[in-house]
Amino acid sequence: MRKNTNKNKKFDDLLKSSISAAESIDNNQQDLSVINDYLSEYLKSFVLLGYDTKGESVVVIAGKTPQDYDSIETLLRRVGNIDFFDTAMEEKPKSDNNE
Repeated sequence: MRKNTNKNKKFDDLLKSSISAAESIDNNQQDLSVINDYLSEYLKSFVLLGYDTKGESVVVIAGKTPQDYDSIETLLRRVGNIDFFDTAMEEKPKSDNNE
């Protein structure tokens, strides 16, 4: 277990330094290229969703084979059917005293 923790810490440190390096570059395309290249070293396929430091939305979809892209599409379809706000919008139970 100790080795896993060390690997996770090293990966986190590398990711943080990569993001810091990407933030220091002015060109947004270069930022995404650096992050894409870095993540591609560790992940076979991935989807990156978020906002850059300028508040612009970022969507990166990457895979190495057509099967990877098919897997990502399947995952996105599954995630697209999830109602993330369902639990937040649950009705509160009615009290018997107010009727």
